[in-house]
Amino acid sequence: MFVTPQTDEERLTRILAVWAGASVVVGSGLWVLGRVQRSQRIEGFGRQTVMWGAIDGAIAGAGELSRRRRGPQTWEQRAEQRTRLRRILTINAVADLAYVAGGIAAIKRDSAGKARRLNSGDGAAIVVQGAFLLGLDTTFAVRLAK
Repeated sequence: MFVTPQTDEERLTRILAVWAGASVVVGSGLWVLGRVQRSQRIEGFGRQTVMWGAIDGAIAGAGELSRRRRGPQTWEQRAEQRTRLRRILTINAVADLAYVAGGIAAIKRDSAGKARRLNSGDGAAIVVQGAFLLGLDTTFAVRLAK
């Protein structure tokens, strides 16, 4: 059986889709567990994880649709697409740093008793999601620069 090589864009989309699915499944379980145990932190972690998973899934789906609609490309078109994707990933990596910082801020506010809408469970989930996306976006931005 022959397997066609995946492009970096296909790998990126598949990894994001798997992460999204796992986030929705694990987050749903934690969300329910938090409600059953009346733990706002577990519930918050689960809820945030589900929401991030849904958004990541939508992004992965949109990326896959876009890639398929483009169809076969010339070498120049592929090079232009790689440059565009690298630029997007670099911008996303900066946003990912902001997500991590925001998650840390939510954790600190909760531990200081100043939590508003987000508790430390929400904050921890945001840190986890932001850190994963930072690693993913940075890894592929570097790969695409070669």
